[in-house]
Amino acid sequence: MANQDASVSDDIESHNSDIVTVETVNNEIADLLEQSHTITHEYIVGDVSDCRTANGHLHFDLVSGDASIHCVIFSVQHQQLTATPDENMHVAVQGDISYYEARGSCSIIVTNVVHMGESEYTQVYAENKRLLAADGLLADSQKQSLPELPETVGLVTSANSDARIDAVTAICNRYPGVDINIHDSTVQGAGAIQELISGISTLDSDTTVDVIIITRGGGADNTLRVFNETPLCRVIANTETPVAVGIGHEDDQTLAGEVADHRLMTPTHAGEVVPERAQLNSELTQLSHDLPTAYHTALSDKLTTTATALNTAYQSAISQQLQQLETALDHAASRHFETQLTETQNRLHTAYQTLEQRKQHEQELEQTAEEIRTEVTAQTEAEMVTQRRRYMFVIVLLILIIIGLVVFNLV
Repeated sequence: MANQDASVSDDIESHNSDIVTVETVNNEIADLLEQSHTITHEYIVGDVSDCRTANGHLHFDLVSGDASIHCVIFSVQHQQLTATPDENMHVAVQGDISYYEARGSCSIIVTNVVHMGESEYTQVYAENKRLLAADGLLADSQKQSLPELPETVGLVTSANSDARIDAVTAICNRYPGVDINIHDSTVQGAGAIQELISGISTLDSDTTVDVIIITRGGGADNTLRVFNETPLCRVIANTETPVAVGIGHEDDQTLAGEVADHRLMTPTHAGEVVPERAQLNSELTQLSHDLPTAYHTALSDKLTTTATALNTAYQSAISQQLQQLETALDHAASRHFETQLTETQNRLHTAYQTLEQRKQHEQELEQTAEEIRTEVTAQTEAEMVTQRRRYMFVIVLLILIIIGLVVFNLV
């Protein structure tokens, strides 16, 4: 390789090529921009993105579609602005184009800002969120719990990125030895969504993967927009494997993070999906120490609980039996008293009927006696009349006899 480089160097020198440094090229570009009279637009329109303050100056990106340009508002210009740029704003900026030779980048030195409403992407974001919410993909009830002790972690992120290093380091620091299945994917740009979906689907179909992490580092807001696309969000929401998403910085909010089962603040927080092994070992040691005491305590509590339950069951059974016997006795007594009452009522009824019969018989006897008495009285009276007649006849006869005798004697 060293010999090849030397050969190329010799070849460049032998042809007397025009050789310049990066600094020279950047200076030429700066001179070209400063001398150009073709880029003289009064206003440039776009969405405000990645708004931030540095050294008192306000920096933001002016975004339109996939294109963006950096803008700077110096601190002395703040008070003179019609509107102060903020995230989610659609603005028209006025200013001069500047080229920063040290970095080889263009910027607009803004002198005025006109607020033109809500940014186009804010509206797109709101519509995407509405669609996902309408399908129930943002509801907490749709989220899965992360496994307590995953054996294999699937990781979807860009190759050789700081996010990949931070995520792997965080996971291994918390639980060394855990398997990490990494699927490299572009995390911004035209092909990012397909690669991300492919990586997620591949890991989801792998039965050995217990949890999937999707992560990337920070960046301008417009570079994170792939994580607000509904196709990607739907794939994340519909995976059978629990998914954790850690995108950008702590303040970055993406729809992918909202539909995921768990949101990580940053790639460094990827370790949250696994337990801390040192803490597990400490807990295991403490549990081993506490196990005999816990066993005896649990056994004692169980015996006490069982004895209490048996005593309660015994008391309940005795109480139930006593109640049943008392109920049966009450029923038997009621039946006995009812039987006796019925018999007594029957006897009273029979006695009453007998008494009534006797009273009727006595009445009949009295009537018969009265009739006999009447009849006897009539007969007696008749006999007395007859006897009286007889006596009168005898008396008359005697009187006649006496008179006859008297007359006879007188004669």
